[in-house]
Amino acid sequence: MIGRNHYFNWKRARLNMKKRNIFIWDIHWCFDEFKLLIEKLSINKEDHIFLVWDMINKWPKSWKVIKYLYNNQKQFSAVLWNHEIAFLQRINSKEKKYESKDFIELESKFVKYPEIFNYFKNLPLFIEKKDFIVIHWWLKPWKKLEEHSETEITTIREINNEPWYIHYTGSKKIIYGHWAMNWLNIYDKTIGLDWGCVYWRSLHSYTLETWEIMTQQALKLYKDVFIKED
Repeated sequence: MIGRNHYFNWKRARLNMKKRNIFIWDIHWCFDEFKLLIEKLSINKEDHIFLVWDMINKWPKSWKVIKYLYNNQKQFSAVLWNHEIAFLQRINSKEKKYESKDFIELESKFVKYPEIFNYFKNLPLFIEKKDFIVIHWWLKPWKKLEEHSETEITTIREINNEPWYIHYTGSKKIIYGHWAMNWLNIYDKTIGLDWGCVYWRSLHSYTLETWEIMTQQALKLYKDVFIKED
């Protein structure tokens, strides 16, 4: 078990395998770092990459991320999460409660490219495979995955004032994100690697088969969480 205050980034000898399952965390508007990380990974046509989002609400690079995913959807998969869901709620609301500049400009892009919007809105809340589950935030360990409501999946991260993942005892590995302040969390059955690239930290990937963690340092400070915005 590796606690959250331990950081590592070493090169492992890759196994002679045909396919890797690779996970990348919370890109937001860090599209340039995302592309650099993809280059470092030396992805081949057999590999599959899962984006453990968020990917939007950090304009303008979020559109580039979505378009890239759409154009490479045979090899890239993603799950919706809080920012994406808030955006879709805005689209479906007559009151337009979420009037951020990011959302307004993103909506204008989707109007021009309805085929990309149709793809985006149908992304799942979770992805379940034979050996792992990709989910952006959390789940209740005692409930079946399909029994969770959207509200449960997107609004709660603690159980009795403790992180949900320390209570998880399922057989499948859970890959989750959205907890940049918690940094690196690797346990036997849960992995969280949101290091807040948007806050001038770094973007990470994790390869399931080799346990390899790849890092791309943020190119600049995009958002300062210690400065209150107007």
